[in-house]
Amino acid sequence: MKIRGFLKELRHRGVFKVAVAYTATGIVVLEVVTHLFHNFEAPHWVLKVITTLLILGLPIACLMAWGFEFKEGRVRTVPREPEEEKPASSGPEATAPPPSIAVLPFADMSAEHDQQYLGDGIAEELLNALASIEALNVAARTSSFSFAGKGASMKEIGETLHVRHVLEGSVRRSGHKLRVTAQLIDVETGFHRYSQSYDREVQDIFDIQNEIAREIASALLPKLGLGKDVVLVRHGTTNLQAYNLRLQARPWLTAPDPVTSSAAIDKLRQALELDPHYWDAWGDLAYVTGYMTSWTGDPVPLLVDAEAAATLALYHSPTNVIALLWRAFVNMLVKHDPATAADYYERARQAGVDQSLWAFQKAYCYDGPLGRFDAAIEELRDAERNDPLASSVKGALIEMYLGAGRPVDAVAVAETALAQELAGFDSLMNAGRAFVANGDFRRAGELLDRSRAARGENHQAGMLLQFEFDAATGDRTSALRRIEHLLQRRTEDAGTSSYVIGEGYKAIGDYDGAIQWWTKAVERHETWTLTLMAARNRNHPVIGKDPRFLALLQRMELVESHQ
Repeated sequence: MKIRGFLKELRHRGVFKVAVAYTATGIVVLEVVTHLFHNFEAPHWVLKVITTLLILGLPIACLMAWGFEFKEGRVRTVPREPEEEKPASSGPEATAPPPSIAVLPFADMSAEHDQQYLGDGIAEELLNALASIEALNVAARTSSFSFAGKGASMKEIGETLHVRHVLEGSVRRSGHKLRVTAQLIDVETGFHRYSQSYDREVQDIFDIQNEIAREIASALLPKLGLGKDVVLVRHGTTNLQAYNLRLQARPWLTAPDPVTSSAAIDKLRQALELDPHYWDAWGDLAYVTGYMTSWTGDPVPLLVDAEAAATLALYHSPTNVIALLWRAFVNMLVKHDPATAADYYERARQAGVDQSLWAFQKAYCYDGPLGRFDAAIEELRDAERNDPLASSVKGALIEMYLGAGRPVDAVAVAETALAQELAGFDSLMNAGRAFVANGDFRRAGELLDRSRAARGENHQAGMLLQFEFDAATGDRTSALRRIEHLLQRRTEDAGTSSYVIGEGYKAIGDYDGAIQWWTKAVERHETWTLTLMAARNRNHPVIGKDPRFLALLQRMELVESHQ
C-alpha cells in the first residue's frame, strides 16, 4: 500500500481523530494525577508506570479505531490509483479498468550515436511482451514511437495516448559493454514506479529485456506473481548479430519506402545467412519483398520470392503474423480467393497482430476491393482509438471514405492527419485526393507540390493524385503530357505501371483506353489493381457501370456475390 493511500485510509477510519483525542486526554490525566500524587506524597515509580501505560495505550487505541470501522459494517477498501478505481455503478458487474502503459523508444546514448536501432528494438520487444498480458492496456507502437525526440511532457504523452504510465529508457554501447536504463513513470504524479540500470555484456540483451518486462509487469500488476524464470520476450534467435540485422531492417515495416527497401532486404538476407532458422526474419522478408510489388508493373519475380519466404516462415512458425498477412494478400491478388484470404486475416488477428497494421492491410487488400467500405471504416476507427498517431490508418480511412462516397468525412480525417503532422507519403497523397473530391484545389495543389519535393516530378504514386487533380480541374494538357511520359518510360522500363497509365486515360475521359490498360495490369498481377483500381472505380458514374470493368472485377472474384 502506498504512503499516500495509507494516510488516506487512516483519515477514512478516523484513526487521526482517535489519536488526537487520546493524546489530549492523556495529557489532562497526567496533569491531574501529578497534582494528586504530589499531595498524597505517592512514590515516583507509580507516576512513571501510569505514564508508560498511557504511552503504550496510544497504538492500541489507534488499532482499535482501525478495526472499529470494519466491525461497524464498513467495507475496507484498498487505496488505488485513480485509473484503477472502479467506475460508479450500482450493479455488481462494475470492474476497475486495467493499468495502461506506453513504451517509448529507448534513446541512444552511445558515443557514436549508431545504436538507435537497438533502442527501438528493446522498446518494441518490451511493448510486444507487455501487450501479450491481457490485464494490461498497451498503446500501439506507431503512436508511442512518434514521440521520439519531440520533447513532449509525460502528461502530454499520457493524454494523447490515453495511458497512465510511460516506460522510457536509454541504451549505451561501448564495444562489448552495454548499459540499459529503464524508468516507469506515472504520468499524473510524475513519480517513478520503477527505475533500474543494467550494466552487462552486449550478448546479455535478451536477458535484460526479459528482466525489464517482468519488473514492469510486476510493478503494474503485483498480483501477477511473475517468477524469474518466466520468459515474456521471445526473440526467435540466439544469434545476436542476426538479431541486430533484423532490428536494423524493422523500421521499413512501419514506414515502407521504395528507396530504402533494397537495404532492408539485404539486412534480412544477411541475418538469415547467420541463422537460417530465424523464422521471424523469413516473415519480415516475405512482407518487405511483397510490399515492393506496389511500386512496379512487373511484380511476378517479387511475388515468387515473397511466397518462398512466407512458406518457410509459416511451416516452422504457423502464428507468424507478418507471413499470415502476406498470405492473405497473395490469395486476393494472385489466387483470387477471398474466402481463404479472410481465413488468413482472422488467423493473424488471433495470433496477436498489431491492430493498426491488420486494419490497414485488410482495408486495402480485402474490404476495399470487395466494396465493403463500412466494415473497413469500422475496423480502422477501432485501430485509430488505440493508435491515434498512425499515418497509415489515417490514409486508409481517407481511401475508404472516398470509396464510400463520403468526401466530407475524408476531408475531416485529412485535416486531422495534417494537424498532427503525420507526413507519411501515402497519407499525404490520400489527403490530397480528399481535397480534390471536396473541390478544395488550393489545398490539393499544396500537397502535390509536397509530393514532388519528396519524390520527384514523375513518381508513379504522385502521378495518381496529379491525374485526379487534372481531371477535376479540366487540365487535359497536363494529363496528356504525363501519359506521353509514362508510355515512353514503359518502352525502357517494364516496371512502369499499366494501372497508372490507365488512370491517366481516365483523367482525359478516354475510358476505353483506361480499361484496356487496366486489363493488362490485371494480367500482370499488379498490386494496385487490387488495392486501388477496384475500390476507386467501383462507384465511378461511368466506369463503375461499364460491363468491361465489371468483367475485370468478376475475373478477380471481387463481385457482389462475395460480399
